[in-house]
Amino acid sequence: MKFVHKAEEALLVTLFLVAVVVLTAQILSRYVLPYPLPWTEELARFLFLWIVFLGAAYITRNNGHIAINFLVNYLPDNIRLAVFVVMQMIIMFFLVVVVWAGVDLVGKVWNLPTIALGISSAWEYSAVPVACTLMALRIFFNTIHVLRFGLPEASEASLL
Repeated sequence: MKFVHKAEEALLVTLFLVAVVVLTAQILSRYVLPYPLPWTEELARFLFLWIVFLGAAYITRNNGHIAINFLVNYLPDNIRLAVFVVMQMIIMFFLVVVVWAGVDLVGKVWNLPTIALGISSAWEYSAVPVACTLMALRIFFNTIHVLRFGLPEASEASLL
């Protein structure tokens, strides 16, 4: 599992560095060269889309998403656990719906080429179901971990 986490971190850093290079090329081609490179804007948009969604999946691994748990922290442990499980099930349901709709959308745009790069639009839209699948798996395993070992202390982590 550590290999997967390290590979994910390396992928995110690589995507970000490539995005910086592409945006630098876009700026240079627009203001220094006599003609702008038309593909740089589209590629930068694709890269940032993947960075955002994979970044959300990465944060899910450590329960790093924002949560308002002020009132929940004052509940007894057994009720906190029940709230945790209900919240995780709601999030899982939402993610499954997003994955289902995302896969459907990817199928619809499979043969639709992008304007500048000429590749399938599915590469862009597939970021949503891929990242939401990763998030759903991580939430599932985090929930199993909490059910086996208990909730973290109220001050240590959020319920989401």
